[in-house]
Amino acid sequence: MITLKKVMRANAASCIIFSLVFLLIPAESAEFLGADKPAPDIVLLALGLGLLTNGLHLFWASFQPLPSKNLVLYFSAGDFIWVIASISLVLLGVWITTGAGIAAALIVATVVAALGVLQMITRKNMGHC
Repeated sequence: MITLKKVMRANAASCIIFSLVFLLIPAESAEFLGADKPAPDIVLLALGLGLLTNGLHLFWASFQPLPSKNLVLYFSAGDFIWVIASISLVLLGVWITTGAGIAAALIVATVVAALGVLQMITRKNMGHC
């Protein structure tokens, strides 16, 4: 059964894993995504810190018996911003330009979008507005 707790923890794990990749190997990550036009390391380090913070916040929130609707919407909005940013960078040819980087970014964006939608659906199914 898909529960809000499980979805939030999966989202948290995703955020924390990618944060560690960006924090520990920013240059290699940038090269993988956009060999000819890589993002500056500082961008990946900032993303890493943001993802780590978000992941830890998601993990904490997953222990709440009934996370507030606004809290879940906050996390889902962050997911949707990630998706829009990823697609925009791919379409604009900025920082995500390699075939493997484009494929990875679009796969991750799809998973992140699914997590954002699942968070909203599972929270709604819990009731109590």
